[in-house]
Amino acid sequence: MTAGIVGPLVKDMGVGRQPASLSPVSTVLTVYGSDESMTIPCVTSTKVVEIKEMLAGKLAIDPCTISFVTRQGCAMRKQLDHEEIRRHVTVVGIKSFKRDRRRYEHPMVVIGGGSGGGHIGLRHGLWFLKYKMTNFMIFDRRNIVGGTSWIVQANKTSKLQTELGTYHLQYDEENPVPKNLPPWPTRDQLLEHFQEVCEEYGLMPYIKLNTNVKRVDISGKDSETGTMTFHIESTDGNYKGVNPPPPTGRGVEAIVGSAAFYYPGNLTIPKRHEYKGEELFGGPIVYALHDQFDYSQTTNEDVIICGHGAFGVENVRTCCEFSARRIYLLCRRKNLCCPRMVSWLANQAVQPVSGALFLKGLEAAYRLLGPEWDPWAFHSVSANEARTQATIVQKSRFGIGDLYYLAVYMGKCEVVVDDIKRISAGVAHLQSGRKLSAAVILKVFGFSGDWEVDKLLQVKDMHGYWPNADNRRFIASEGPGVSASNFASTSLSPGAISWVEQATHFMDYPDDWKRIIASSMLPVHKGEPDLDRPAYVIEARTATTIGMIVPAFCPEIQERNMNVYSWLKRAKQLECHPLDVFLRQAEEEWYEYGKSFKQQDPSLKDIPPYPYTVEMVQAWVDEAAADADERREGGSPTPPAAVAHRRGL
Repeated sequence: MTAGIVGPLVKDMGVGRQPASLSPVSTVLTVYGSDESMTIPCVTSTKVVEIKEMLAGKLAIDPCTISFVTRQGCAMRKQLDHEEIRRHVTVVGIKSFKRDRRRYEHPMVVIGGGSGGGHIGLRHGLWFLKYKMTNFMIFDRRNIVGGTSWIVQANKTSKLQTELGTYHLQYDEENPVPKNLPPWPTRDQLLEHFQEVCEEYGLMPYIKLNTNVKRVDISGKDSETGTMTFHIESTDGNYKGVNPPPPTGRGVEAIVGSAAFYYPGNLTIPKRHEYKGEELFGGPIVYALHDQFDYSQTTNEDVIICGHGAFGVENVRTCCEFSARRIYLLCRRKNLCCPRMVSWLANQAVQPVSGALFLKGLEAAYRLLGPEWDPWAFHSVSANEARTQATIVQKSRFGIGDLYYLAVYMGKCEVVVDDIKRISAGVAHLQSGRKLSAAVILKVFGFSGDWEVDKLLQVKDMHGYWPNADNRRFIASEGPGVSASNFASTSLSPGAISWVEQATHFMDYPDDWKRIIASSMLPVHKGEPDLDRPAYVIEARTATTIGMIVPAFCPEIQERNMNVYSWLKRAKQLECHPLDVFLRQAEEEWYEYGKSFKQQDPSLKDIPPYPYTVEMVQAWVDEAAADADERREGGSPTPPAAVAHRRGL
């Protein structure tokens, strides 16, 4: 076993003293009484105390409890802290270089066999199996795996907005990427993918489908003082809602567990608003979600979409798929969207892409729409005059895709910044006095969290992702909106694997939990009824803070973040989507949609050239890499990044 630790590059010197040797060497550490060893890259002048502190940090123990013994002639000698570390050393005071995991009598429980974006609950199950932890159960209300996002909220034309390379169930450094899926799979393809992976990796025996967790009884304050009892009941086998299923009286059971990991997702309860005169409209006025609307009613019709969030942009694509004639995207103010190539750029980067570079990527698409569409001038952007630094803060997550820009440019879609004052037969009367004629009005005002989540796990406040400072309870969902000056990802899987590791870590090593709670550094969040925001719904800015604090207290997590996860994201993205191939696929999609628009309505503008080239994007890749190198060489840490966790709809 080789540790990724390198000795200090600079040694202190006194007046008249020779510089300490920085010649690279390695030291082999062996645990006393065993054959377990570890090789440490270091330098000649590395001191014993430095290796002790490194090892103690890795094992979360006091360095004073460790001793190093080395052979000197025919005898063994204990090395002193100030001495240079020898090349072969026996470590006394530990049993292994691996920490002992806490074992529990009762199973850990994951609530939701999909949830939180389609697959986080399943991802947690795969994590357990990877580390030979078989004492767990997954409960899901539905009759198939896949979660609310893809089973309920998606429709038959829905596609993954972000890229497959950073959105697949078996995302891990040891597993292969999917080989049988396109870069933007459909709803049905993804649901089939989730099922196939669960079967291939042996996860299905641990999943209880058609099972509702009705109540959780909690004793004690943490994993060392009590257990949890899960009261479950079978559903009718055909549950497709978002609210709790009706009682059936079947399969009622109480199961004692050691922990509850809950991934409810955030996009669950639609925000509602009624317009004056809706009863006079004479056509469908519906909330465009839960696959309850027949989009064929938009074919050859003018459609108004109310709301400019990610789901609003997705509904532009859906209406185009069903050959709507004209689309009016009505909003009080425009939110930034993200073209495919900019999403690809963020997801292939080892270090987060700066906000300035992210906006530079957006410029290429927005430039098509005219000077009034300058992304730097949007309400959500704060930047310096030179445009070398930028922060994006908006309540909506990015809608990802190119069709939005193409439809607006060609005249298929018009973004109208206004609001509806009243509705009459076939007409929406706007506050400005303008009238929009349409056959269909689709409402997409965003979503709220589900207060039932707080109720189920008896949440009083959230300490990071942990209710009531209890390491047994973990709730993670997508944060609403965007708030960042650097962008590490637009996809789900990089965040999902970090979440499940953090949730499991503090059950495995409860002493780490005691330290982080004693520090009082985790942000605390209570429910906000006035904003209709349950406690478990964590804003993007708070999520970024949590992502900085947890690794600081957990060396294993910090090491994997630095040495595994960033590089893993890049490796998976490029294996699935080499730049030239991905750009060609995006360009082909661009022209396919453009041709369909022109065939339906020849009066539309001609198809513009695709706004991105391989050379352009490669220059941004190089710029991002150079920026990361500059930050490292300057000794400044990478600024906090927003991992724009998305369900990908």
